[in-house]
Amino acid sequence: MRRIRAGRLGLLFCALALFGMASGSRIRFRETAEDWGLAFRHHNGGSGKRYYPETDGSGVALFDYDHDGDLDVFFVDSAALPGYEGEPPRSILYRNDGGGRFVDVTESSGIRVAGYGMGATSADPDGDGDLDLYVTQFRDNQLFRNNGDGTFTDVTAAAGVGDPRWSMSAAFADVDRDGDLDLYVTNYIRYSIEDPVLCYNEIHDVGAFCHPELFEGLPDRFYANRGDGTFVDRTAEAGFSGAWGKAMGVVVSDFDNDDWLDVYVANDTTPNSLFRNRRDGTFEDVSLVSGTAFSDTGLPEAGMGVAAADVDEDGLVDIYVTNFALETNAFYRNLGNGVFVDVRTSAGVAPPSLVLLGFGTAFADFDLDSDLDLAIANGHILDNVELMEERADLTYRQRNQILENLGGARFREVEDSGVDVIAASRGLATGDLDGDGDLDLVITNSNDVAEVYENVSTGVGEWLAVDLGESAGGALAIGSRIELVTAARRQSRDVVSADSYLSQSSQTVRFGLEEPSSPHRLQVRWSDGRRMAIAGVKPGRRYRLWEP
Repeated sequence: MRRIRAGRLGLLFCALALFGMASGSRIRFRETAEDWGLAFRHHNGGSGKRYYPETDGSGVALFDYDHDGDLDVFFVDSAALPGYEGEPPRSILYRNDGGGRFVDVTESSGIRVAGYGMGATSADPDGDGDLDLYVTQFRDNQLFRNNGDGTFTDVTAAAGVGDPRWSMSAAFADVDRDGDLDLYVTNYIRYSIEDPVLCYNEIHDVGAFCHPELFEGLPDRFYANRGDGTFVDRTAEAGFSGAWGKAMGVVVSDFDNDDWLDVYVANDTTPNSLFRNRRDGTFEDVSLVSGTAFSDTGLPEAGMGVAAADVDEDGLVDIYVTNFALETNAFYRNLGNGVFVDVRTSAGVAPPSLVLLGFGTAFADFDLDSDLDLAIANGHILDNVELMEERADLTYRQRNQILENLGGARFREVEDSGVDVIAASRGLATGDLDGDGDLDLVITNSNDVAEVYENVSTGVGEWLAVDLGESAGGALAIGSRIELVTAARRQSRDVVSADSYLSQSSQTVRFGLEEPSSPHRLQVRWSDGRRMAIAGVKPGRRYRLWEP
């Protein structure tokens, strides 16, 4: 297993000098994939013909499928394309046995990804108390029902969610507040393997992956839960008919603080989409009026991944979107009343992303100092971009990034974070994999081995973790908002089923406490609007709160 690690880059863009990279940061990671038994390799199924799906996969989901209190890991693999010769692609479920030990239980679990896998998300749509798994694919998605005994059953046909299009990300949430989890699926472009469009760069006399502008976008899909774990397609009735944006990433959150969940979608080369919940089972497209559709210069960008959180601690959920190289990533600050402003430059996230192509991303308090840092997975889609571009700093394999929050939602890249493998990265997810209280990091790489990073940050604060439990299913927990109130500040976190790119992070909410003093107070707004509060919580503990 050969890995290429980052040295000091010889050519850095001029804008980076304006902000620099953070030195002396407390955030540190150690690559530990082999040590923990998570030696997953993605296979794009290619043979040199450059079929379009080869470049976009794949994702990872962190979820506790066996209810033992720790995070298991599901890696999505792709499939063989015409002309492929190599080991068979295989999506893998790793069971967490504690202490940094993971075991491949795919065969016994019954999970068989039948098509060209892209991403995954997990939730409990049938309300039986077990986390099921939904896998998006290039044609024919699959829903695996958790049987509660370590095994899964493919219930796609019965559930009615086997979208035959090219699907990317997906998210569960109870958007109509009827007590069960609905499903939003992003779809990308119309592409045929049987009659493919293959591209060639005549200027440089090399084959190339095609530009997405050559293809027609596909409509997203919204599936309403009937209440028994089966779904009905209500895309048009719910107001999502206009969602044709070559969609990549999706996140569901309450962006306008009206206690109802909205939907945000990152689109590739087309305007991003924000759908406001009308509170009557329908949604309104407010992309343009909200300020979240275009760049700060008024142009559509190649949106890939998306992260959403209250980064500046004003009680409003902000949005971060990863974009194509030379576009820079976007940071939409929520001003309230349905209005956002793109502050990518003043927040310090634009310069470090200029020559990088971002995919997966997540907000997380890696150094436990009470504010949210940022992780980004980078990698170009053109495997021979070095032959086609004059710039020496545009490469296929790229460094991934950790941006430290310096306070007030101002970020600076951490130069020596230890996240130093150079690859064409795609999916990204965070969670406490080793049970020590801080957040670890998993990154998938196209046609390469995955990266797994143990958080070994030193001199950091204390942690506090919260799980939301329910007597029946998981509809109330997903979409809920948890606030930790201390004497100094108020931290807010949302429970989401998916964000990033093709991936899902842990649904356990974690807070950092740089200067811990107890007792503190937790406030929960459940996804149905009900409130509860718990006083006297202390750092270094993991709490499970049950619905009123």
